Amino acid sequence: MHVLARLALAAAATCAGALAWLGSPAAAGSPVVHPPVQLTAGHRVSPHVMGLHHRRHGTRQQSLNWAGYVRTGSGFTSTSASWTVPTLSSTHDGYSSTWVGIDGATSSDRYLIQTGTEADVSGGRRTYRAWWEVITPTDVAPETLFENLTIHPGDHVSATVSRLASGKWVMRLRDTTTGRSASHTTAFGGPGATAEWIQEDTDVNGYISTAPDWHSVTFRTVRLNRANPKLKASEAVDLVDSHRTREIATGAPTAAGDRFTTTWLATGTRTYAG
Repeated sequence: MHVLARLALAAAATCAGALAWLGSPAAAGSPVVHPPVQLTAGHRVSPHVMGLHHRRHGTRQQSLNWAGYVRTGSGFTSTSASWTVPTLSSTHDGYSSTWVGIDGATSSDRYLIQTGTEADVSGGRRTYRAWWEVITPTDVAPETLFENLTIHPGDHVSATVSRLASGKWVMRLRDTTTGRSASHTTAFGGPGATAEWIQEDTDVNGYISTAPDWHSVTFRTVRLNRANPKLKASEAVDLVDSHRTREIATGAPTAAGDRFTTTWLATGTRTYAG
């Protein structure tokens, strides 16, 4: 995702990453969208800032740790989407996360605010959790779990990051299958220059993990500043590891521009992110 860090799972400290996007047309109203720019993806494992991982293959954006869609511009104050928590089928250790966020997608942006779900395997045990995280240039605190929100594979969830009238920001996750929700409100000083809808290979102890087999995740009802962002295929990011293994393919958006699917293709190679 962006510059992200993750909480320890079993004996390993798990961290998520930071990411960036390409420009696309402005949503109705305020956001100003710039032309496509280089997409970068980084990892931050407190207190170490990981390198940026981006390349372009033809017209496709590629990242070592992110797949999904990223938009660059300005004036972004809200992002949201819904998805179904994937059911893992592999038994090898691996860590993955699905999230929405604001900022953290360019090499010059060391802010990130995000919330989502994770699907991990550690020691053969599968776990599913909900979390939130805020990264700033001076604080690389790891993700925080929504301890009172139990997530199950197959649950339908919706995630929102938005700025309130007070100027503070709220990260909210709702499990529409169980009817339960959780949120966290905090101050955030990021520039609001990128918005993300991401499926990520999580960073663990300085390495981008080999992702477990989560099959596919469809992001539905994608919104930016509470409007349909009308995503463009040129904004898509595929996850390709350091050995050029294409781990995650990001599909084209639907005709409406507010829905897309990421598909797991391979476990990939454990990659040092430092």
